[in-house]
Amino acid sequence: MSEKLSENLNFLMSEARLTAEELSRRIGLPASTIKKARNKCDSNPTLSTLTPIAKYFSLSISQLIGDEPFPKSRAKGAYQINQETLCHIPVISWQEAIHWPDTEKQFHSTIMSEYVYGKHAYALLVVEEDWENLAKDTVLLVDPTLAVDHRDFIIVYKNGQKTPTLKQALFDEEEMYLKPIEEGYNVAVFTPEHKILGVVVEYKKQLKKINVENSEEN
Repeated sequence: MSEKLSENLNFLMSEARLTAEELSRRIGLPASTIKKARNKCDSNPTLSTLTPIAKYFSLSISQLIGDEPFPKSRAKGAYQINQETLCHIPVISWQEAIHWPDTEKQFHSTIMSEYVYGKHAYALLVVEEDWENLAKDTVLLVDPTLAVDHRDFIIVYKNGQKTPTLKQALFDEEEMYLKPIEEGYNVAVFTPEHKILGVVVEYKKQLKKINVENSEEN
């Protein structure tokens, strides 16, 4: 069973482009348990291991372990995102980010992500036209619960500013520096006047907007 389970699980995770760590976050199993199943190290996996994996991929346990064939929906290249596993992230204004999540109860449009982030994750729309590698209308997904690491992109607010800004965090000898996204600006030292509003964990960009009405006419 372990060999067929390993083969099936590796296939499913490859099709869904999931790492053991990401699948772990989504289904609540330890990443080490998932890795054992993938590497044929668990010759007798329990129902508590198999059930959440099978449920996530919309399979029966018999299909997951190879006793029954996969349904056609799981054929190679036929993978589709399970809509029930998508997270809906609220899109807020840059000004709102200063006080988030105090405004969380207000109505916000949302954007979907396959990944699981913190409870108060939010999204921001890039409104500037001169940010390096981030075109206008790019959506930034931000998780305010994460610790900042070297070279992370973060949302930062400085006392007295009207809106927060996007910076890259740089660490040197336990000192934190803020590198601007715009060219021509100097790196600044992070001070008590600064407040980190979250770490950018993902971005989404529609490369070309399509006029639906015109495309239907053609």
